[in-house]
Amino acid sequence: MRVVVSAQTTEVHGRDGKVNALSYRDRASSEQHRLELEGVFVQIGLLPNTDWLKGTLALTARGEIDVDARGQTSLPGVFAAGDATTVPYKQIVIEMGEGSKAALSVFDHLIRSSAPVAQANAA
Repeated sequence: MRVVVSAQTTEVHGRDGKVNALSYRDRASSEQHRLELEGVFVQIGLLPNTDWLKGTLALTARGEIDVDARGQTSLPGVFAAGDATTVPYKQIVIEMGEGSKAALSVFDHLIRSSAPVAQANAA
């Protein structure tokens, strides 16, 4: 395994529908490189786009939305999932599960918070 740091991807190469190489520019030296490989994992950015939430709910120093194990934020009834949250291991398969968990938590929240109102209206 090889870890390349300070690289700017310039091209992903392929043949017959499969990735076979990656071209990149070394950010420190500006040298161009081509790396033969069999696949790539793309990571887009490290900072979440959450500036619009500042002052609304709790964010970490890195701007991640602080959530509990159920996806609940510091604002009651507001849930979050995905790369913008404090959940570790931010990868597509993890985030799909986190989104499902947050959706189930919203459903549970709505049922529990709406039940007394529905019962009061029925009486």
